Amino acid sequence: NELHTARLRLRRWRDEDVEPLHVLNQDERVYRYLTGSAFTREESASQFERFRDHWERHGFGIYAVEERETGRFVGRCGPAFHRLWPEDPELGWMLDPEVWGRGYATETGAACLPPLFAEHGFERIVSIVHPENERSIRVQERLGFSRWREVFWDRRAIMLQVRSLRRAEWESGRT
Repeated sequence: NELHTARLRLRRWRDEDVEPLHVLNQDERVYRYLTGSAFTREESASQFERFRDHWERHGFGIYAVEERETGRFVGRCGPAFHRLWPEDPELGWMLDPEVWGRGYATETGAACLPPLFAEHGFERIVSIVHPENERSIRVQERLGFSRWREVFWDRRAIMLQVRSLRRAEWESGRT
């Protein structure tokens, strides 16, 4: 239920994470390519409960991310079944802009892949991205995801890119 990297701890959600999650959900730099608008406090609380519920129903889910050295909450990362693409788990991330450029998204994403393929046995992981989100596209490419399909997001009336990483591709990239 926890993953560790050299610098980060990916852990299950705690009650005290609702407020820092809400702060991130209020930051235009963060929500610009995700929801397109700030969350109300109630929407953040509902999202928080969905994250916890996903863990209970599926045995995996989106993690709270904190710096190991400071214990500071810096965002979220992990897999979940996405409402726009329910066939395969989707790997996503949302990090505090203060830590952008440090490689945290790549680091957390890479930490999430082994359990998804080796322990949970998935054959494909997807990562969905707004076509203008160049930072996340670069992270996806570093992790081995390649453009595969598109899915229409009715909330914002836009086609999103669905990028794919298959187990065999991941395994061959590890050697």
